[in-house]
Amino acid sequence: MFDLRGLLILAIFLATLLAYAAYGRRRTTVFRKLRGFEELGRSIERAVEAGERVHLSLGTGSVIGSDSGPALAGLAVLSRMAMATSMSDKPSVITAGDGAMMVLSQDSLRTGYQQVGESTRFQLTAGRMLGPTPFSYVAGLPAVLGGEDVTVHVMIGSFGAEAALAADFGERKGIFVLAGTDDVQAQALLYAIASYPLIGEEVFAGGAYLNAGPLHHASLSTQDLVRFLIVAAILVGTLMRTFGVGL
Repeated sequence: MFDLRGLLILAIFLATLLAYAAYGRRRTTVFRKLRGFEELGRSIERAVEAGERVHLSLGTGSVIGSDSGPALAGLAVLSRMAMATSMSDKPSVITAGDGAMMVLSQDSLRTGYQQVGESTRFQLTAGRMLGPTPFSYVAGLPAVLGGEDVTVHVMIGSFGAEAALAADFGERKGIFVLAGTDDVQAQALLYAIASYPLIGEEVFAGGAYLNAGPLHHASLSTQDLVRFLIVAAILVGTLMRTFGVGL
């Protein structure tokens, strides 16, 4: 049996998202500053100029499942990273713990190169699967970070407790580390270890902050509107309950 209420809410959300996307083309969207994304752009520029490599870790999330969201957000960041590093002698490298996610990363990387007319510089081996389990995946990271001149280590994906090790590998090398996930416990670990942690919904804002497309901008505006409506509904319900008004 279909959940008609859930489908209605989803339809309203999608309609609002498309409306913001259409309206956003005619106005400038202003975001609060996130130091991590600001420093990411500068760090990528320095890496390209120095002939060093940028690494994006998508974690161990699968394409199908509740853990796919953060990794898909990471793919939005990947498209912009690919464009920014397309002229580098050492293009970006992407690692994942799921085979299907690895294929998606390769496709996103290829698309980024095509958008800047550098499709011939695309390397299929830039997208890699390190291990099918959290700790087998993390066990393969030191070889990537230490053996391929990586100076920018971005972690946006599904992580658990292994996130602490993944971030610590980068911090011990003294490189730029931007890390975020949707797991609350992993966020606490990353906040203590990573130089630039992403907290809460900041993980899903990367596409908007890196100008990946109008839909990413619209998604943040839609989320803000939904939050406002939820808070308003809670306040109205509280007042009605206080004054004994039944629903």
